Amino acid sequence: MDRAPYVGGAPLLADAVALDLANTHYAVRGRPREGLGSPADVAAWAREIAPRLPGVDVAGLPHLAVEDRDVERFLELRASVRAIAGDLVGGHVPAVSDTAVVNAAADRAPSSPALAITPEGVLTRRSRAAAPLLDQILAGLAGDAVDLFAGERAARLRACQAPGCPLFFLKDHPRREWCSPSCGNRVRAARAYRKRTQRTTPSHGGELRATSDQDGRRQEGRDGGMGSLHENPA
Repeated sequence: MDRAPYVGGAPLLADAVALDLANTHYAVRGRPREGLGSPADVAAWAREIAPRLPGVDVAGLPHLAVEDRDVERFLELRASVRAIAGDLVGGHVPAVSDTAVVNAAADRAPSSPALAITPEGVLTRRSRAAAPLLDQILAGLAGDAVDLFAGERAARLRACQAPGCPLFFLKDHPRREWCSPSCGNRVRAARAYRKRTQRTTPSHGGELRATSDQDGRRQEGRDGGMGSLHENPA
């Protein structure tokens, strides 16, 4: 069976697989987009993510089948992951209902240690789960969420500061405030535009006047959100 390309358009920042799940709710130029809107999207996205998850039987990925009810399971886990991430970024205690959803997903595929041989002929340790493939993937995503939110990486968790961008990321530089260079460039361009218009916009009487902060925010909102890097190329 040929591997279908992921057509949902959601960015894969590769900071953490749990955040890649959260970021399947994304935006293009400030407009919300859905990266897991159909069984085909979920299947293609899962095939991209699964090799990064421990305990997933990647040999079965070409035959991965997804139904409408499976889409709902992914969206439910995503909603809770996003809610917990937002609470942590905002300094709030996450809701018990959200942690329960993550825990339930993690319980879908209990794993045991196993030996595997790499293509280079080296013995390695991996986890093995006796569960349906989609359950393995959901459990792997939930497990990464547990490690992320309750581990050292949580201190680096941030929400993108670009207007209209709903993505989360792990801060890897003291000055980083955006999920991607695309968002950073758009914010800087909007600020530069605002400064120019503040210096050069004429009033009704012919004199120069500074534009209001509201004008600047409106332009920044137009230029904010996800840039062409995250647009669906379809």
